[in-house]
Amino acid sequence: MGRIYLNRLFPKREKPQTPEQEVRSEYLRYLIPTIVGMVAQAAYCLADVFFVGIGVGSDGLAALNVALPVFTIYSTFSVMLGVGAATTISICRGRGEEGLADQVFTIAMGTLVMVGIALSLIGVFFLEEIALLFGATQRIAPMVVEYLRPIAPVCVVFMLSSTLSIIVRADGNPHLVMTAGMVGNSANIILDYVFVIPMDMGVFGAGLATAVGPMLSCALLTLHFVRRYNKVHFVRSCFHPKLLIRVFRNGVGSGVLEVSSGFVILLFNVCLLRVSGETAVAVFSIISNIGYVGKGIFNGMAQAAQPIISVSYGARWYKRMGMANRDAMLTALFFSLGVYVLLFLFPRQMVSLFVSSEPEVVTMGAIAVVLYFISLPFTGMNTILMYYFQSIERSLCTFAIAILRGILLVWAALELFSRLWGLHGVWLALTAAEAITFLAFFPVERLVSKKLLAKENQAQTD
Repeated sequence: MGRIYLNRLFPKREKPQTPEQEVRSEYLRYLIPTIVGMVAQAAYCLADVFFVGIGVGSDGLAALNVALPVFTIYSTFSVMLGVGAATTISICRGRGEEGLADQVFTIAMGTLVMVGIALSLIGVFFLEEIALLFGATQRIAPMVVEYLRPIAPVCVVFMLSSTLSIIVRADGNPHLVMTAGMVGNSANIILDYVFVIPMDMGVFGAGLATAVGPMLSCALLTLHFVRRYNKVHFVRSCFHPKLLIRVFRNGVGSGVLEVSSGFVILLFNVCLLRVSGETAVAVFSIISNIGYVGKGIFNGMAQAAQPIISVSYGARWYKRMGMANRDAMLTALFFSLGVYVLLFLFPRQMVSLFVSSEPEVVTMGAIAVVLYFISLPFTGMNTILMYYFQSIERSLCTFAIAILRGILLVWAALELFSRLWGLHGVWLALTAAEAITFLAFFPVERLVSKKLLAKENQAQTD
């Protein structure tokens, strides 16, 4: 069964291809719809900031930034279960264990629904406490509550949409994931404009638009199962503690990275308030949303390689696995360099898209964009590295990367650099954390790949 699935993953072509061309073609088959979907999500994220910036102002932007860690909690569980399940399912298929793959899928979805319902209830009853917990000042706390009010009751749908996107993509249907993402995010953008500008609903309108989009995406993703495109199925007998632990272990790196994203925002907000003030927090709101877009695209590049890497690992096709990882690394590197060049050349124009009426924010933001996004190439390659280790069940390496780049090194760099260079040091902190992580773990990836390739060569010789 494993070989049958591999033949589907690497289908035969009429024109013979080299192994490198075959893997690259398959990677592009996953990458293009994944990136299109991520760009649609990026457009929605930027539209949220854009319309709130126009309709509400810098206080509204600061409120969005404070609310962002709440989304991190939702995405932590959904990404951890989605990536963990997709990785385990792909490895099981590479080994021909189709029944086990169905059990993994069922237990992951059941766990997600239970966690999502619990988070919905917490959000409904403790919104004000949540806003204050994540750093809202008395001035912007009411806006944070208004933004989250329509989102909290339906966060389980938000989580289902994210998890299903990862699993359906790994199940061989990246184009449906792309379509679902585009429809949901396009609806978000349109409703953002309608609710915030003509209807003057402020941040509540932006939150209401955010709540509607995932519902549409989730409805479309269910077509994968309704129309029987799925290779994974729900089964009755599924609950095995060791299997659930395996799913969490394979997804823990992505989960920690999501948590750390919210934690980094919190660290930056606290540090910026200490070093500069609320204007700097408003600037960071723009930067963090641009960074969120970049993170999503890098995740898409990594997730496009995940099915190929995991299935090849399960079938012991280690050379193919290395080819897919190399293609993902190069894609992330060239993309990040290209984006940084644009940001370096047009920083004021980028910031002015969101707050052109506030010169102080534009001036401070232009400098911040140039300094902060030096981190982009390291962020992209670290994301690919983390997913590579995750895809071959090296959970310790994945966890270490996520903790170092997402929590420990960022905290240390913020404390040190802010005292040495003030506000400029704050903007450079992420680059230091990402660069040190890459220099530490790229040699580890090279060593692991070399050992696996030697193992495959030895098996062929025997």
